[in-house]
Amino acid sequence: MNLPFTLSYKSKLLLNFTALFAVFTLIFVMFQYRRERQYKRELLEERLRCYANMVASHADTTAVPFTASPSLTPTAFQRMLPPELRLTIIDTDGQVLFENAGHRPEEMNNHLGRPEVQAALLKGEGSDIRFSTTEDRAYFYFAKSYGARIVRVALPYNDTVQNFMKADNVFLWFVLILFPVVLVLLIYISDRFGKAVSGLKDFMRSADRGLVDYDRIDFPHSELGDIGRAIMEKYRQLEKSNTVIANERERLLRHFHYFGEGIAIFSHERQCLYANARFMQYMNLLLDRPTANVDALWEVDSMSPAVEFLALHRKPRPTAEEAPFFRFTLPAGGTTFAVQLLIYADAGFELTLTDVTVAEKNRQLKQQMSNNITHELRTPVSSVRGFIETLLQCPQLSEERKRACLEKAHAQTVRLTDLIRDVALITKTEEAPDLIPREALNLTQVVRDATEDLHDVLDKAGMEVLTELPSTLPMCGNYSLLYAIFRNLLENSARYAGAGAEVHIDCYNRTDHVAYLTVYDTGCGVPEAHLPRLFERFYRVSEGRTRDCGGTGLGLSIVRNAVRFHGGDISVRNRREGGLEFLFTLRLD
Repeated sequence: MNLPFTLSYKSKLLLNFTALFAVFTLIFVMFQYRRERQYKRELLEERLRCYANMVASHADTTAVPFTASPSLTPTAFQRMLPPELRLTIIDTDGQVLFENAGHRPEEMNNHLGRPEVQAALLKGEGSDIRFSTTEDRAYFYFAKSYGARIVRVALPYNDTVQNFMKADNVFLWFVLILFPVVLVLLIYISDRFGKAVSGLKDFMRSADRGLVDYDRIDFPHSELGDIGRAIMEKYRQLEKSNTVIANERERLLRHFHYFGEGIAIFSHERQCLYANARFMQYMNLLLDRPTANVDALWEVDSMSPAVEFLALHRKPRPTAEEAPFFRFTLPAGGTTFAVQLLIYADAGFELTLTDVTVAEKNRQLKQQMSNNITHELRTPVSSVRGFIETLLQCPQLSEERKRACLEKAHAQTVRLTDLIRDVALITKTEEAPDLIPREALNLTQVVRDATEDLHDVLDKAGMEVLTELPSTLPMCGNYSLLYAIFRNLLENSARYAGAGAEVHIDCYNRTDHVAYLTVYDTGCGVPEAHLPRLFERFYRVSEGRTRDCGGTGLGLSIVRNAVRFHGGDISVRNRREGGLEFLFTLRLD
């Protein structure tokens, strides 16, 4: 396929300049040529006017009348005129009165229709170049009116007169010499101007493609070149700014996409500009039917506080002002959302939906825990206070009664200390697990230590501990938490399994990374309805049982947190053979 030939801008500019200069030169030459011819004609007319004036003056001064007879014209006067000059005297009616060419005036036609005669009658004088049928040759006629007569003089329009009438060629030669000089200047100017424009054109083409080669594009050192460089520099700065903005926008969109909360951006007309997937998910929890239309959110009655707040901030405001925002909570089934509205300066806004269900439950759990701790602390503190007041107010008590009060106060103090210890341990495992140290240890030895420390408690309950653990079970963990797991499970069996029951501790499976363990007793077990809540803080199967048997009510909660800290999970069930069994895993690495 043959592509059409396309001239460069420099060539087009040069051709246009050249054509413009050529046309201007041609017009100027034609004008000057015509002006030269007119000037030569005026010179010739001036010469003939002098002859006409001489004739008219001679006639007035000598009082010699011009009659139809040429013999009456003085011969001396005729010698003053050029021999080729043709002289004609005409009256205002066009009749020839005198003619020096030898023709009889009465035989000559009326000259009123001659152009030079008509011009003389109308304007006072006139001229014309015309072929004379009488003389059979061309003449340059000049006629001038002198009142009652018109003097017409004429010179043969021969080569001499024609050459005189021609314009000088000096100006033409000057223009022909000047033209190449100007052409060179035009080439130079068009080259400089064309380079600047071509540079701008290349810049615009590359800018459209987004591939501007700033080092290749060059502009000449001229005003247009300076403008081109300034434009390119501004574009470079704009491109850098757009790149920064695009990068920031990409980061912001990625942040919104992976944002843990639902967020949507709206225009001032509530048109959704962007909404991440989590926002769409949360929005459909608020609606009766799932939809992809975000506008349906504003039809929900529970969003009326947001609609009212938006109605108060519909007008744009200066960017220096603080952005208005509004927060409220919104329940939706079993989920609670925190809704936040942030109004931008242009009256656009962002809407954020945050699932605060877990946080709300944690708040309620903490509040419940605080109430439980207060309740649990009240009993031992009241008991200790009562015993001490008894000792202070009844000094006559026997030593035996005094000792009994002190022993009971001491027991309540121990219970209070255990409660504080257990609460601190639970708080630490939940809020600062990274601060709990780990070390290499032998899990079998941890079990032995817990069993030996509870020997007296287990012996008093008539219980026997049977372990089926390897001699060494190495792992990386926290000794205090692992010790708390087995101590609390053993104490739980000692309190609630019943006298004479057995406690079994077994590692029934083991991999390179996980140990699978079970701790069960052969006691009476727990009613099935209570099993799901055994790991709750301060939960009691029956009211008063914990206080009667001792303990803080936090033991199994500590066990669950300690197991989770070591990367495992725990569950509880009643054994078919009788008794309660705890199944849990611990990561060894």
